[in-house]
Amino acid sequence: MQSDSSASLGGLPAGRLPLARVVRRSAADEVQGQLAALIESGELGVNERLPSEAELSRQFGVSRPIVREALGRLQALGLTEARTGRGTFVASAVTRLTLCFGQYSAADLNEVRRAVEVPAARLAALRHTDEDLEVLASTLDSHEGATTAEETVATDAKFHCAIAHATGNKLFVRLVEDLREILQEQSLAVSSLRTRGPHAAREHRRVLVAIADGDGNAAAAAMNDHLDAVERAIGELGRKEREPTRA
Repeated sequence: MQSDSSASLGGLPAGRLPLARVVRRSAADEVQGQLAALIESGELGVNERLPSEAELSRQFGVSRPIVREALGRLQALGLTEARTGRGTFVASAVTRLTLCFGQYSAADLNEVRRAVEVPAARLAALRHTDEDLEVLASTLDSHEGATTAEETVATDAKFHCAIAHATGNKLFVRLVEDLREILQEQSLAVSSLRTRGPHAAREHRRVLVAIADGDGNAAAAAMNDHLDAVERAIGELGRKEREPTRA
């Protein structure tokens, strides 16, 4: 049986891939970048198997967790797929999602939002005051009545910040406020989708109802569903961005 280092990858031995040892501080970024370049250039073709984590770790000169993180990012971008018992294979030479907002990818932003806003919604359901509910309700009314993209984005941000305030934890407020500043560009892009505004308002309404009912699990689930919808909208934007322009 051949070892990982000598296994053939579509005629190119694993040990002969043109990989440079990583010296940059952001090692996972470097590993991801080199592998993505090989895939996008066709040097690693669709359906070809990548070397094992152990072999990539040896060639790059980094730890296996760093390699694992880079491979996870490639899979999230749609460039690779993991096949049970067989390893990681090239799935596509074109990324599924190319949108970035500032220095952060859409995937990074959504991941952090889930880590912060889902538990915030749960806590808001358990800790809110009557005043918190009044602010949430009036803000949502304003969001539903918004007539411009800027107004929609502003009231959307205010609603999420009001949920953070309802947790009674000032650090949640600070984290969500900082997130909303970073999300400004993404929110404006998403608002360009014709049906996104009404859908977002309905998703927000479900979050508010769960908070008002004091149901922490339902509030967390409704927020998670809302972020799923945001992720799908970003995916739609990515597809539109890649569509050829018709004359």
